[in-house]
Amino acid sequence: MNFITPYVTSIENALGSLNLPETPHTLYDPQRYMLGNGGKRIRPVLTLMACGMCGEKRRKAMPAALAVELLHNFTLMHDDIMDQAESRRGIPAVHKKWDESVAILSGDSMHTRALLVLNELDDSVDFRKINALFLTGINMVCEGQALDMEFESRDDVTISEYMAMIGGKTSALLEAALQMGGVIGDCNDTELTALKQVGKNIGHAFQIQDDWLDVVADPDKFGKRVAGDIYECKKTYLMILAFERCNKDQKKWLRDCLRNKPLGDKNVQSVIELYRDFNVIESARSKMEELYDSAEQSLEIFGETEDKRDLIKLIRTLKKRDH
Repeated sequence: MNFITPYVTSIENALGSLNLPETPHTLYDPQRYMLGNGGKRIRPVLTLMACGMCGEKRRKAMPAALAVELLHNFTLMHDDIMDQAESRRGIPAVHKKWDESVAILSGDSMHTRALLVLNELDDSVDFRKINALFLTGINMVCEGQALDMEFESRDDVTISEYMAMIGGKTSALLEAALQMGGVIGDCNDTELTALKQVGKNIGHAFQIQDDWLDVVADPDKFGKRVAGDIYECKKTYLMILAFERCNKDQKKWLRDCLRNKPLGDKNVQSVIELYRDFNVIESARSKMEELYDSAEQSLEIFGETEDKRDLIKLIRTLKKRDH
């Protein structure tokens, strides 16, 4: 994605200028470790693009972009604890390299720094509006995570409930990132609504795509165990769709399987066959593509700018990703 290199470079330079304190080491070293571990920086890139599309220089939105990226990494740090993940982006997760207490406190500090960075916005920006979007996004992420945890003990989750869950866990911060950039760029209410819809559709598409790739991805590219979500009995879009489409006996078999996680290889293959029998895999792919297309269509109200062209390229690139 060479076209986003200028955006990412400016974000990396700004992150490098945060000047995190040296001590306490257990508070700030994990933050440097987390921020230095790469990532695509998609969320802050969206903030800069939205600002540019609405007519302002991208640099005006940099404090908001940094706040979004800091918040995202805070959520990852705490998610890894909740999921007991061993690694993040190919290296040990913070709670494994240090310990859970360090990861919790360091994550909390990163969250606070995100709020502090927002204070660096230009005085001409409607700070109350920006702050409301940011805090609403944070709360929606927490709501989505809570729903995801509740779903673990349920076998009657519906597609609409699942979409509400990913609307918080995955889409909310994308929505906030775009809308914050739009506010800083002085967009109108119609444009702000369109940016919210773009973020929502990208987030929903991205998560359903992840669920789909879990089944169909090339193991050499995927970077993690193929069908890992099935082995762990996660309530993915595909799993819930299969529940809705299969008959009573198949529902009972699937329910019994999910109560004995992790699944064995034979049962995992049986679940995949069930997906194929009920066209679940193709339905997930179609839904994902439909959502990405809707995100692109929402951009039609904006004038032709480099930022708009780049955002369309980004949406199309995400749509084609295979890992």
